[in-house]
Amino acid sequence: MKNLFLLVLSLTLFSLSQAQTKFTSQIFQQDYSHNPSTIITYIENTSATKQKRIKFAFENTSGEGLREAFCPFIANLYLGKDLDDNNKKLFEIFTSDDPAIHEKYRLNDPWCLAFKQVAYHMYYVFGSKSTRFPGRLYPETEKALLELLWDKTKLKNDIHLARESTWWMVGSENHDIVAKVSNLISSQIFMNEEDFKYRIYPDLGTGAGEEYWFHHMYGKDRIKGPHGRANNKDGKNYTAADHYQAWVKYFDDFFTERAKKGFFLEMASFGYMAVTVSYLTDIYDLCENEKLKHKAEDFLDVVWADWAQEQLLGVRGGAKTREKIGTRWEDAMYRFARFYSGGEGSSSTHFFAQLLSSYQWKPIIWHIALDREGRGEFESVSRQPGEEEGTMPRPWGTERTMLCNTESRFVRYSWITPDYIMGCQMDHPLAVHSHLSIQNRWQGITFKGENGPRVFPTALKQNESGEYKAYANGYTRCVQHKNVMLVQQSRGFTVVNPDWYPMKSRADLEYGVFIGQNHDIIIEKQGWLFIENGNAFLAIKPLLGEYAHGWRILQDDASPGNVSKIINNSYTWSKDSSLIHLKDKYSGIIFESSRRPHYPSLQDFMLAILKNPVALEKTVVPGYHILKYKGLNGTEFYFNLANNEIPMIDGQYINYKPKMVFNSPYLKSIYNTGIIRIVKDDMERVLDFTQ
Repeated sequence: MKNLFLLVLSLTLFSLSQAQTKFTSQIFQQDYSHNPSTIITYIENTSATKQKRIKFAFENTSGEGLREAFCPFIANLYLGKDLDDNNKKLFEIFTSDDPAIHEKYRLNDPWCLAFKQVAYHMYYVFGSKSTRFPGRLYPETEKALLELLWDKTKLKNDIHLARESTWWMVGSENHDIVAKVSNLISSQIFMNEEDFKYRIYPDLGTGAGEEYWFHHMYGKDRIKGPHGRANNKDGKNYTAADHYQAWVKYFDDFFTERAKKGFFLEMASFGYMAVTVSYLTDIYDLCENEKLKHKAEDFLDVVWADWAQEQLLGVRGGAKTREKIGTRWEDAMYRFARFYSGGEGSSSTHFFAQLLSSYQWKPIIWHIALDREGRGEFESVSRQPGEEEGTMPRPWGTERTMLCNTESRFVRYSWITPDYIMGCQMDHPLAVHSHLSIQNRWQGITFKGENGPRVFPTALKQNESGEYKAYANGYTRCVQHKNVMLVQQSRGFTVVNPDWYPMKSRADLEYGVFIGQNHDIIIEKQGWLFIENGNAFLAIKPLLGEYAHGWRILQDDASPGNVSKIINNSYTWSKDSSLIHLKDKYSGIIFESSRRPHYPSLQDFMLAILKNPVALEKTVVPGYHILKYKGLNGTEFYFNLANNEIPMIDGQYINYKPKMVFNSPYLKSIYNTGIIRIVKDDMERVLDFTQ
């Protein structure tokens, strides 16, 4: 009996183990050894298991959390489960006037990121005209859904907005894309529906952001905001077909412009990429215009090629905007990539659209993503959007709109290796920022280890017990070349916000470096902090000079010479040893990294680093310095810590307008041409977005 019990137990455990590892991806395996000839097998297995993985995801749907309440309905419709009950409940929701129902399903939020995507996917996948599961959405439910979708889009779907620059973004980049993709897809639906095709849109012409008003979206009393101040209405009547054609042209221009000049403003954002990427994928899946579908597919290929070259174990490195500290498993692009590469899918908001999508990675993306060792060590440099137009007064009607400068002077730099990725974004000192281009800006180093251990400079904020914790709203000046990055909290920068937005302070904060607690070795020596993580090494040195906390005229004696003494005792540790707090909030910080192939041990790396020349040259006023540093590879850095002078590398000022918009061994494009090459070994895709 005992043996039988043990047999049953072992079989059960084996079954559970198999269930947990049934869907796997080589991209996320630490011990993966690359063999190009096996990739076709991985691609075939991914295709063969796709339907099982979709079914598994929908069978494990949760309706808990913000904007998740519709997910169980989509899952049940896909699975053909309890259709009578689901349609009854959906009809009641779509036709309800109950504020509690509206609150639960986010129907009282005019700019909800979820509902419109839910609505048009329900229509196309389960409605009466669907080619996939027609009739699972009953006629009366479908009619109620369309009336609600019309009500939720009619004011935002202003045809005059489709004629404006694709670089004008309402509220935020993700909100802007949600609204405009929804305008495209809903117009397409309505122009083919008898009850809607002849309806005339309000077309207010008052400007973008109608009802983008937090008092209404999130406030208790739901107070609506005013119309914009523009007067663009031309007196013409526009139907859904007119709107559809206008938005097709808009997105044709949108993809061309991004291909020419770079993407995204919310680059590599931890959560918002789930919104942006899923809605752009919807254009590929649902738009009936073949040219636009093709351009959307090409654009997605570039997005994923860029991700593939800059990730280790699915964790993206490099600079990020609107980032937060979290785990790999919560990161949007990781979750998308997991499913594309054969792993588990997600049926939560935005991710459910991936389960319904036909988009898949091209083989070249697989090869770039998997060949960690073969990619070697390389730099990836790209131009980034986000700088505002430095003009005032702003055009009427843009009270809730960012007006991005198409010649933005932001450069994103990443040094990518098989063991770590170091990256930052270098912004021209005179660049004009929006309220988002500096929000939660992240730069630092990401190691290959499980869950992507990270080390990064960060603003600090005290909690209730007086301990400093990482605070995402700081902003730094940066310069990087290959494996060396210099960082300092910015002393000042220019921000231009939409007229009705608050000007939030992001300056003069306490600063430090987040270290984390999942490294192999940490050693402190001569003011340097040395870290070993796997086969990667990192050296960190905060620079504390003389008079860092002030100099009194006619009272303090000046020290001799033109170089300040460097004080090695420049920081303190937090109680949990997860971060260091700088004694001078404006300290310059040196980050230099390397790998075991270059230095056999951390000790060897330390000895080499400690020989590097580092100096704080004095400026006119005591306590303010110019940092000069020479890295292990001989590169010399000039970084003015006293003001916003452009940094220099080997005596040359940084070029904030490089010739290439994408420049790496695997992704190449000359700025403003719209022609992008994706390259890996003997494979190449040339994408022309100008056609």
